[in-house]
Amino acid sequence: MKRLCEEIRRRQRFVVTTHVEPDGDAVGSSLAMYHALRALGKEACVCLTDSVPPVYRFLPGSQQVLREVPADFNPDCLVALDCSELSRAGEIVSQIDRASVPILNIDHHLSNDRFGTFNLVEESAATGELVYAIIGELGIPVSREMGECVYTAILTDTGGFRYRNTTRRSLQIAAEIVSLGVSPGEIAERACESYPLERFQVLGKALRTLHVGCDGRVADFFVSRDMFNGNGVSPSIVEGFVNYPREIDGVLVSVFFREKDENQYRVSLRSKGDADVSLVARSFGGGGHRNAAGCLIEGEFDVVREHVLRKVCEMIQGSGL
Repeated sequence: MKRLCEEIRRRQRFVVTTHVEPDGDAVGSSLAMYHALRALGKEACVCLTDSVPPVYRFLPGSQQVLREVPADFNPDCLVALDCSELSRAGEIVSQIDRASVPILNIDHHLSNDRFGTFNLVEESAATGELVYAIIGELGIPVSREMGECVYTAILTDTGGFRYRNTTRRSLQIAAEIVSLGVSPGEIAERACESYPLERFQVLGKALRTLHVGCDGRVADFFVSRDMFNGNGVSPSIVEGFVNYPREIDGVLVSVFFREKDENQYRVSLRSKGDADVSLVARSFGGGGHRNAAGCLIEGEFDVVREHVLRKVCEMIQGSGL
């Protein structure tokens, strides 16, 4: 932490980025870092390979997010947030001269491969918690803008403070941010209850594919590209879909398959209790946490699905659950 903050003080021009298909933690932690750097008098821009999902465009600074590094901006530091590996940041990385620009790797996934020049990798509810700690270490007063971004990061990655990754620290940070005047109800409404109608139309199609197996302990469903094309929406609209089957009584693991390209599937896994889905994700080259993980798999859908579900069921049986 101290070495990373010393590097931030030394540098002047920052590119802040996060993973492709950014979620609430990715967007919230990136914008919180942006506001913190600006408060220090630094030049900073948030550059994302994919645009900010509409549901998070209420966050302060979201309108300044760029899709590429400006040609006249010569950064002397890259801040990569919530990326378990640098490739997760997508095309933005290719626009940085990594030979001369140090990388600050800030992430809460223990599967992180420590790709940075400086690595702050610590298990926590959200990367937003680590950014909040950095703000404190740098001695920056937490503004309302920073608070709204960090609160959103923690809120979304803890499922509204419902998941087991919620800690005392998560709630402490949330309480401190609320004391700044940030409204929990307003943030929750904007981040969790302001989806377009098309999201539910796609969800309805996806739920028709729902299947429960492994003696009622595993539920899976999928979304094809055709389901998107018919509604004219982007893939970001399915964020959080994987959590719905986990609410079924008796289900320990929810698996969500999204067709990303021909014969290529993004697989999201969520679990309850001691069911460690990170073991499954890693076996397919992915990663994540015990109760939230994912991977990208190529192949025919039926074969991909069979392999993943077999691994999940083996993991459950091997854990004695």
